[in-house]
Amino acid sequence: MGFGNFFKDKFEKKNCALCDKECGMMRRSKLRDGEYICDDCGNLCSKYVRLSEFTLDEVKGHIEYMKQQKRLYDEVYSKEGKKTVIPSSVYEEAIEFCDDLGMFRIIYRNNYDRGSKIELFRYDQVASYEQYLIEKPAKEPNKEPEFEECGLKIKLVYGNMIGINMDNKKGLRPHPYIKREIKICFSKEKRSTMQYVKNACGHFDHIFGVHDHETGIFSFSKSKAEKREDAAALGMAAAFGMAFKAAKKGADSFTEEEKAKIEKHLQAVDDAATGGMAVYTRRADEAEAKIK
Repeated sequence: MGFGNFFKDKFEKKNCALCDKECGMMRRSKLRDGEYICDDCGNLCSKYVRLSEFTLDEVKGHIEYMKQQKRLYDEVYSKEGKKTVIPSSVYEEAIEFCDDLGMFRIIYRNNYDRGSKIELFRYDQVASYEQYLIEKPAKEPNKEPEFEECGLKIKLVYGNMIGINMDNKKGLRPHPYIKREIKICFSKEKRSTMQYVKNACGHFDHIFGVHDHETGIFSFSKSKAEKREDAAALGMAAAFGMAFKAAKKGADSFTEEEKAKIEKHLQAVDDAATGGMAVYTRRADEAEAKIK
């Protein structure tokens, strides 16, 4: 490409491929297939996608996905389930857990850029989570480093999971669009908010059953994981027993009540196989099914 064509491509006004509105260099994004979209259309997309990696068709699909997420929030998420917001006072950003629906939402203090969009995620889309703390070197000797910001980093399941330990994470599903790290900044002023970051990681630990194999020092009862595995063994045996009886009577011999019992038995098997994640998957599936 010659310099003339280079500057023409960079600086001349283009028309948005979605709304056909004219947009200058500072108010548009170039897509992977060479098309341009204006910032207004780009703001319909998630804050956590890089538009330059999408084709026009992929952007259209993503915008429809975001509309569905908005419906899911308006019609289901905002009306159902207990919510836990960490930190409860939103200094910069916060994470809102809804265990009853198997989902979390990112909340913003300021609706800047694409921040005003509803950003909902399923628990079973999370590949990893970790706290972060950014500090500046101390200005004087023997002084503490200067606090800059802290928060949570989350990576979702996507095609390339290099560098992420997935050994103890089963039953997960990929996010259809987001493949970059999500950074949730809790504060840029208060070092004390690191405790909230630890609380958020602790909540994720609970979701993923990180401590489910542990028992109290003086406890003689089984761990949560052991109880789940026992329930799975009983469920599998019961499901096979009912299936054996049905084979003798005929495949259509199950009553609706018996079908429900078999489903419950198989769910216990799924719960054990996924370390409890299947519970949240079913909840999220049920929530999404309400808008389909």
